[in-house]
Amino acid sequence: MNRREFLATASGVAAAGCVQRVCLAHLGAHEGRFATGGLTLISGYCAEGHHLVGQAVVDLISRHVSTARRSQLTVIASSADTLRLLRAGYTDTPYGRFSVDLALVEGDEAYAALKGTASQDGLRLLTLLPAQYLHIVTLGESPIRSILELKGKPVSVGPARSRSEKLTLRLLEALDPSVATSLQRAALGLSESMWALAEKKIDALAWHGPVSPALFEHLAGLLKIRITLLSYEEGVAKLREKYGTAYSPALIRQGAYAWLEKEVRVAGTQNLLISRLDLPVQLAYEIVKALDSHRDAFAGGDRRLSDISAAAQTYMPFPAHPGALKFRNEM
Repeated sequence: MNRREFLATASGVAAAGCVQRVCLAHLGAHEGRFATGGLTLISGYCAEGHHLVGQAVVDLISRHVSTARRSQLTVIASSADTLRLLRAGYTDTPYGRFSVDLALVEGDEAYAALKGTASQDGLRLLTLLPAQYLHIVTLGESPIRSILELKGKPVSVGPARSRSEKLTLRLLEALDPSVATSLQRAALGLSESMWALAEKKIDALAWHGPVSPALFEHLAGLLKIRITLLSYEEGVAKLREKYGTAYSPALIRQGAYAWLEKEVRVAGTQNLLISRLDLPVQLAYEIVKALDSHRDAFAGGDRRLSDISAAAQTYMPFPAHPGALKFRNEM
């Protein structure tokens, strides 16, 4: 398999690793697309495609919530804009006004957007979607066993301005700034990073996303390489101290990937589905029930999507919506 064939195959697998059924994410308003009677979910844009989780959400809502058929996703530039539009409930475009009903935001993006504001501010948590984790990947035979040993090494930190790049550099700056400044940084997407790792042009790669065996095991299989993850528990506390409690200590368990021989401790971020308080209680209840009943629609779908009473270290800047509480109480 040559590089072009690998990248084409890997790109398809990477998209499928985010959601099982990937449809077009609408970048901004398109004529006639918002007069459907369904709900509109908005998400901040991410170079790695995390916003495509929103497509899985609207697909499930459209199929399983009778009063919200033909719901849809639109993607905008930033999480700050996402929260602003959700609070307003609408936005005006050259094609007319469309409503904004739901929003999907990462915990650290919400943390940054809410600085200096009233955190509740009329917004409510519906559910936690599967969390995202910062994976630091090396070859299985690599002598590197600590992220401090990446000092001066060639490392792919993800595409420019991606969440992988941002979180990797924050982690290294918090742990040891000299490591962050000494990296020979490559700005590659995941499939290109895996190819470069296989060719030993880089010593490690960073990827922020859900636990996704289908994605990593398929890519490693195509390249016939053995990979592993670095644990960096010592950096998570410093990351939280410097950049806030939206970054949580997380565990990727042994066996989560077939090739993972021991558990690794990493940094995780919450994936928050939120609405305004004025979303009807029964509708909110039905949305949470639909998502909880179809966990396999998400990468990492074995997690309890409705667990809004999660551990104390989980960052949840919004109170739970009464409809979400109703579902949790029934459970």
